[in-house]
Amino acid sequence: MFLNSDTAHASSLKNAPDNEEFWGAVRKTMEPMYTHTQLVNTRRGSSPLEVRDRVRSLVDLSLSYELDEYEPFRDLKESGSSLMIRQMLADYFGGGADEIALTRNAMEGIATVLNGVTLKPGDEVIATKYCYDSNLAILRQRVERDGIVLKLVDLPFGRGSDAEFVKAFSDAITERTRLITFPHVVVRTGQVLPVKPLAELARAKGIFSFVDGAHSAGHICFRLDELGCDAFATCLHKWMYGPRGTGFLYVRRDKIADVWPMWASWSNKPADSIEKFEEVGSVFKALPASIPDALAFNLQIGQEEKAARLRYMRNRWMIPLSRHEKVTMLTDIDAEPGTGFGAFVLDGIDHGQFAKALLDEFKINVLSFAMDEDPSLKGIHVSPGLSNSLDEIDRFVEAAHIVLGRGG
Repeated sequence: MFLNSDTAHASSLKNAPDNEEFWGAVRKTMEPMYTHTQLVNTRRGSSPLEVRDRVRSLVDLSLSYELDEYEPFRDLKESGSSLMIRQMLADYFGGGADEIALTRNAMEGIATVLNGVTLKPGDEVIATKYCYDSNLAILRQRVERDGIVLKLVDLPFGRGSDAEFVKAFSDAITERTRLITFPHVVVRTGQVLPVKPLAELARAKGIFSFVDGAHSAGHICFRLDELGCDAFATCLHKWMYGPRGTGFLYVRRDKIADVWPMWASWSNKPADSIEKFEEVGSVFKALPASIPDALAFNLQIGQEEKAARLRYMRNRWMIPLSRHEKVTMLTDIDAEPGTGFGAFVLDGIDHGQFAKALLDEFKINVLSFAMDEDPSLKGIHVSPGLSNSLDEIDRFVEAAHIVLGRGG
């Protein structure tokens, strides 16, 4: 289903979001192995066969060699990184190879920055209740350990304007604020936060800005150097469809020296070297060695094409369900840029029972959630991925109407 804003854009894409011949072929290359219809793809995406085959082919090599002179991954550092891989990531996401460090997941990059920015007792960090619970756990540890002050801004649940979000952060800033951190995409609702104006607000006041990009990388179109944030961490196993155990940390060139690495650099990398973040000891190199294959898969499709397809699938379920009298959408379908997932609340129907009925009776998996920081904020989350078919989405809409019709 197209919105007016999507129709003109679709004509400029090399493969339109409703080209089922093309997207059906993409789905076949991913061969999802779930036994139920999986409509919660925010946890991880199904890697394409070319990536899975590549990892399998490298596993024996990774586990069998013994002598350095027969090292099959001599072009990779002990951390699994290389200049070539960092440059490929920079080409895809923006920024420079000297601003991107390979990590094993988003959490490693997040922990590096949230622990590595120098903070003194009384210094303030501004975050949001929509940050991942693990991110907030790191900051709360710093509250206990370092005596910093953690402030959570009150943002709208679901729909909200960029101006509202910027004002909320602006109103919370004081002369003691040293760091602001927030998710690029709120995982449950699909709300995209305005990184560029928030980064500009922070920079104007000498505040470090850090973005959790776990659900934006490979999902929506952006360039890191255009976002303007000081640091950004993500994984590659969600919307980039790479193997679990891969990710990267981006730090602006002029801010690298301001962040301590998690591990001291054994090779004495200078404070302004992005490579200081990569000295983490031995890793399983079969995983980072497959990153070029994952990037090739995404480049073959096109990021704009991926983003448009994900929005198209979202509209396919969101528009018909939004018309139901018992459904209130938390996701703004007209927002730009929009994500491929969203959420809604039910009137007079228990969210958990709704999700259970879909799973038990129709073998369709959606997520009944309550926000960690405020359990009163709850709803149903739906996030189709490229491995889903339109038939699966249509079957979800039909099943949802059946469950709604009988009141849960």
